[in-house]
Amino acid sequence: MRTIIVLASAVASVAIASACARSEEEPSAGADPHSPTAVPDGGAGDDADGSVADVDVPDTRLPDCSPAGWCITGFPDEDLVFRDIAPLDGVAFAIADSPTEGIKVLEWTKSTNTWKYIDDGTQNQPPIGTFAGRIYAPNVDDVYFTVGPSSVFHGERFGGTWTWTKQALPDSIAGHTDSHGNPTQRASGQPITTLGIWGTGAGDVYAYYSNTIFHRDPASGTFATVYVAGDLGTADEHIFFTSVHGSGPNDVWFVGARARTNTNCPLIVRKSAADWERVADSVVSTNTNAPCAQRPGTLFIGGGKGGWLVDIAPVSTTEYVALHNRVSGFTFEDAYATTIRVTDDGYSFEQSLVPVTIAPAATNSPRSATALWRGDGETWFTSWGLVLRGSDDGTFSVSTLSRSGGPVIAPFYRIRGTSNQNLWAIGARHAYHKTTP
Repeated sequence: MRTIIVLASAVASVAIASACARSEEEPSAGADPHSPTAVPDGGAGDDADGSVADVDVPDTRLPDCSPAGWCITGFPDEDLVFRDIAPLDGVAFAIADSPTEGIKVLEWTKSTNTWKYIDDGTQNQPPIGTFAGRIYAPNVDDVYFTVGPSSVFHGERFGGTWTWTKQALPDSIAGHTDSHGNPTQRASGQPITTLGIWGTGAGDVYAYYSNTIFHRDPASGTFATVYVAGDLGTADEHIFFTSVHGSGPNDVWFVGARARTNTNCPLIVRKSAADWERVADSVVSTNTNAPCAQRPGTLFIGGGKGGWLVDIAPVSTTEYVALHNRVSGFTFEDAYATTIRVTDDGYSFEQSLVPVTIAPAATNSPRSATALWRGDGETWFTSWGLVLRGSDDGTFSVSTLSRSGGPVIAPFYRIRGTSNQNLWAIGARHAYHKTTP
């Protein structure tokens, strides 16, 4: 297997303006414990108290759209924290949580530019509903979402009415008492979702939970195990999947990490027409200064540095880009766009720095990126209060979210779209829609 490693520096580091210029639209800083019982609405810091500011969302005192074309959308409750979104043409579905409503599933329509609840509330009935997972919609009348600790919900709309069913996914790691659906990232101290759903279409839907990948039988509607990353070396070792994308039923890529208590290393698994294949992996040690070592037969992403791959998107059928939050010791070092290519003799990769540095005066938030999306020859990234637009020539520009000129001090968790003219950036108390180039 041939490996190419290129470390490309960004043209310039991009910084967010000081919080001293905070506008009316920005909520106050707060920690993000990823829990519906204590939801924040701003940036994290050592002094954050997790309080929720008295802010109207949307704020009609400001323009509806930012200079870059990011426009507000109407919420049924102001304290919603949007965790994931599934956009279609003229419609979008999202999963969110809030301290007052718990976990909620919403639908947005272009005709109203507002979100409304479509769930039946059963996702909040104990013992489920411990955290919000991911959402996927193959069409406007068919929606899947995941909630902790391990459930997949499926909704179908007939005659305007939604009917919901659910299934709990089995845990393939026995003997552990920790959560396998939202483990804690050591560098951030925050949970990361490892319970997700995605598909290439209505008849080809995958779920992942911890180290296991499931596929839905269209006839029975149940999810069955199709791949288990069970080669765990020690009692404290885990393998987690965090995101999935693909170009069709015979080309699906899952990314995540092989992790121990205080260390983690990038992981990629691919399903092709031939079989399942471990594309990237490492041998993980307890040495936080050198956590990752080469695992024979796989790509060695990061050059020995730790970190998770947290998202992936296709560039073409033979090229994908994944997001690597590289870790040094117990802190984030930098974010890297990791391009993986299918070659005649295996796979190759290269990494390019993503300039998500945030000025210390603005927030103490980590220098990590949360998501990426690829469309129309550009790669888009979200971070804390930030959307970056990356071109194929290696340059980056800030795509301005603020409608007032002040910083947006809030976490953004996902960026998704169907094109650069139908693009969403979502997070705590924010669900921005962009329809301009």
